[in-house]
Amino acid sequence: MDWSNLGDGPSGMIAERLLANDVTDYVRFRAVCRPWRQCTADARAHGTLDRRFLPRRWIMLREKAADPDCRRLLNVSTGQCVRAQLPEIRGHDVCSPTVEGLLVLLNRSTYAIRLLNPLTRQVADLPPATTLYSLYWRAGTYDAYPRLDFEVSGAGLADDGMVAVLFEEVQMLAVAKPGDEEWTLVKQGTSLSPAISFAGRFYCTTGSDINVVDTGGNQPPRLVVAAKNNHQFYPIAGLVHLLDIDGELMLLSPTHTGEYKVSRVNLDARKTESIRDLGGCAVFIGRSRAISVPPLAFPAIEKNSVYLAMDNVVGNYLESIGPYKIVDGTTMIFDEGSGITEACGLHNSISRYGPRSIDDSLCQYVTEDKPDSFAGHDTSGSDLDADANCVIC
Repeated sequence: MDWSNLGDGPSGMIAERLLANDVTDYVRFRAVCRPWRQCTADARAHGTLDRRFLPRRWIMLREKAADPDCRRLLNVSTGQCVRAQLPEIRGHDVCSPTVEGLLVLLNRSTYAIRLLNPLTRQVADLPPATTLYSLYWRAGTYDAYPRLDFEVSGAGLADDGMVAVLFEEVQMLAVAKPGDEEWTLVKQGTSLSPAISFAGRFYCTTGSDINVVDTGGNQPPRLVVAAKNNHQFYPIAGLVHLLDIDGELMLLSPTHTGEYKVSRVNLDARKTESIRDLGGCAVFIGRSRAISVPPLAFPAIEKNSVYLAMDNVVGNYLESIGPYKIVDGTTMIFDEGSGITEACGLHNSISRYGPRSIDDSLCQYVTEDKPDSFAGHDTSGSDLDADANCVIC
């Protein structure tokens, strides 16, 4: 059989199913031969924010490489790894990834902000970060010399065509569409917490409420309450996080006793509901970034556990520990030579895991550091490939 002559119908059906599963499968399919490419849509002919081609659940690992344009991408749902040539990163700091897998780039010379799809290499231009100066003053801030270093602690889709970005240094939540000349201020205030894009909308917490950026109607984009949190928590930086776990929006928060509680955000009922565990997933949390991973993709990671990154506020005061187990509230202590020695409460330690292992790589990923630190960690000789069942291509 001449597979190159499948025709538009069969080729289109195969491509559609591959794209529904993962954009990398779709890209590989189109790369096989010219007839298959002619039967399918080129992702670059569509907008960077087209949800069909977003690199969902793909993250870019922080590691050094001999080739500065070569980066390794990990799918946290399957454990698959790919290497990608990304010359678009040259001259840019990688400020933050979005939940949809797009990378937020800041040009070191012009302060232009761009979105990059690392799998299709599509690029979208957003307003320069320097337009935040006018928003800073317009919002009633009167510092004689505002220190804006444009650190991004959250970014994602606010709707099909608009991007929301939480600029941490000045606590400004702003939105823009590709091609806009300046950012539109949504909210400014110290109560803004790490944010997440979920089901195509942008959520964050302010105080005890879960809020969403509303772009509907004839009004300017604004922050409205999406759900009330029925359970008291302590809004400590780095410990409260919104997460997408198995397609549900979850709130992870600490209690006054040092334990973690997990709640389902019921958007229909507009309230939170306590649950007992993480559905078998593990959660890695840093000061402004968090990610959940399923147990099947990474068998070596503890189920229903919270891993604290080295930039987490707990890490500044406590000793070295392993993951915190949600179900029984214990934390496993790692001995320097022989591994786990005992379980204890959360109060006694800080996070440290096996060197160059998958848990260490994921902790590095959520650790807040300098913007360009996505290329700063040497993971040569790691056991990531074996542990994550990676396919390098």
